[in-house]
Amino acid sequence: MVPLGFEPHFSTGDVVLIAVVVIGFGVLTALPATATLAAVGHRRGGQHRGWNAFWYWLWGTALTQGSVVAFLYLHLSWWSIPLSWPLPLLLAWALTPRTRRPGGELGWGDMTTGQGER
Repeated sequence: MVPLGFEPHFSTGDVVLIAVVVIGFGVLTALPATATLAAVGHRRGGQHRGWNAFWYWLWGTALTQGSVVAFLYLHLSWWSIPLSWPLPLLLAWALTPRTRRPGGELGWGDMTTGQGER
């Protein structure tokens, strides 16, 4: 029983509209973290950069929404949205491809015979 004194009856169209609004709001609130992750996916992608960016965005959205749900169970209300961003942003930072600078560190495989000898 709903405390309003009546029992709400939603049609199928109402349920679909509510689901679209909730999912859309969730995707939009996750954009600060997932857009960054999608950019990293685009940089890491080989021949299919768009698909790679889409998959990174999709998994980042799933990770962010899962974090929001977990924080909502901790009764953090609206704070659950910004608190869900650090994990995907940290993942984006860790997955960012590093560019090798010329004259940077040499590894064992970079040396050829005769280097450093006079």
